Amino acid sequence: MIFQIIAVGILGAVLALLVKKERPEFSMIIAIVSGAIIVVMILPMLTEAMGFLRHIGGMADGIGEYAGLALRVIGVAYMAELGASVCNDANETAIAAKIDLAGRVIILVMAMPVIADIVRIVTGLL
Repeated sequence: MIFQIIAVGILGAVLALLVKKERPEFSMIIAIVSGAIIVVMILPMLTEAMGFLRHIGGMADGIGEYAGLALRVIGVAYMAELGASVCNDANETAIAAKIDLAGRVIILVMAMPVIADIVRIVTGLL
């Protein structure tokens, strides 16, 4: 599977580079489509990983909510990275930086209940 993903990536990069001189707008479209194809190729593996995390979360009481949170955090991180990468490919680094920042802030807000639980546990031990 990794060789197929690499092949799609290299093919997309070469095509984008060849087209860039004549039609730069098509170069960006080729890069976005190549990235989308790669994401579609890894969706079955991502689905399997999510199922595994749900299974692990269901094995122990109280961990299920943390496993769900972990899945959501991973999803936000991947989506932010994908969006930032597309913006970087389009030479829109300022927008990419804002997407990265937004992803980090969202993850921090999502993690706040876990941080509060940890503080409660630690202060309860003292």
